[in-house]
Amino acid sequence: MRASGKIAIITGGASGIGAALGRALAKEGAEVVLADRQPALAEEVAASIVAAGGRATATELDVRSFEAFEHLAESTLKRCGRIDYLFNNAGIAIGGEIDSFTVEDWHDVLDVNLKGVVYGIQAVYPRMIAQGFGHIVNTASMAGLVATAGEASYGATKHAVVALSKSLRIEGKRRGVQ
Repeated sequence: MRASGKIAIITGGASGIGAALGRALAKEGAEVVLADRQPALAEEVAASIVAAGGRATATELDVRSFEAFEHLAESTLKRCGRIDYLFNNAGIAIGGEIDSFTVEDWHDVLDVNLKGVVYGIQAVYPRMIAQGFGHIVNTASMAGLVATAGEASYGATKHAVVALSKSLRIEGKRRGVQ
């Protein structure tokens, strides 16, 4: 039970990979903070984790807001004393060929999938450096490695997340953050 007693923030924690990750970590003994812009759904997932004997809270978070991410990081640190894990998992996709995208479509995908990860790192990484430990996991999917038709905006952001993660791994290693 490597996660026992650990504190984990999971963005996109109300559904899909984020909810499954929350359940798995809680089952291993971690306290999970399910952060999502769908707070009612995040509350349902947190309640199911608690009903199963785990520790979970839900909070509303729009990863497109650095200030909201800063508030979440600070409030989690105050309440729990540390942040062991940050899972930058929130993501959206808009399918279709490039000529069908609007500029607003690009902004939506870039803001959630790339800026959301950057904001998470900017809010949590300095706190992990100060505490001397932590783990940051950025969800990128196969779209971060292989380009396909119909997923240009999603793939572009996920390729960027892979590159960002590789750089962060190198820099974080000497500071105790994985």
